[in-house]
Amino acid sequence: MRINYLPGILLLMLLFQSCSESEDTNEPDLNAVAFSADSHVETSTLPQTILDYITVNYPGLTIVEAEIEDNQNFEIELSDDTELIFNAQGEFLGVDDDENKFDDEEIDPAVLPQNILDFISDNFPGLGIDEAELENNGNYEIELENDIELIFDGDGNFLGQAKDENEAEEGEAEEDINPAELPQVIQDYIAENYPDNTIIEAEVDEDEYEVTLNNGIELEFDLEGNLLSVEDGNGEDDDDDGDDD
Repeated sequence: MRINYLPGILLLMLLFQSCSESEDTNEPDLNAVAFSADSHVETSTLPQTILDYITVNYPGLTIVEAEIEDNQNFEIELSDDTELIFNAQGEFLGVDDDENKFDDEEIDPAVLPQNILDFISDNFPGLGIDEAELENNGNYEIELENDIELIFDGDGNFLGQAKDENEAEEGEAEEDINPAELPQVIQDYIAENYPDNTIIEAEVDEDEYEVTLNNGIELEFDLEGNLLSVEDGNGEDDDDDGDDD
């Protein structure tokens, strides 16, 4: 009598494949994305009350970074490293310093939940923790020594690598500069066309200058100082067509 082992072999192969797939689904996706609790916002879109407050109380300083936190407060970093906190309506709440803590809480990595420490040890061996924060929404944000940022929920479950949903695309990095470093032709244009306004932010990238005035108007110039566009705080463009004779 001849015994056919083929069906049994096929069954074992299917069971093995099923177990392998089950194990694979338990593997964490280290490339998953989790949005950071704090999101970058364009200076030109800030409430006018914030721009007015900074113009009056911090003359000569510019905005280096503006973020909106998960509690809807605005965090504004100025060019002298001062951090100002405003509520969603643009009302000033205070200066974020050693006496007044409005920001996410920085914590000692040693007090992180053990499952977070184990996850990092297993999946990022050899990398230490550079910074750990407990965010306002209860999540943990961990920055590793190689600048990778990881997000975990309050129970220590991995959510993904931190990403700002409003962050500029790779290759579009902009550098904040002192308004005095702008080409003279740009300074002259602003002085002539916006004599009652001041520059509250100035940035440059590989292609252009971006200047935000204290009335929320955003101006873009090419590297030679030619005006490219004018945009108000609502994101409406008024492209310059002065080159079309």
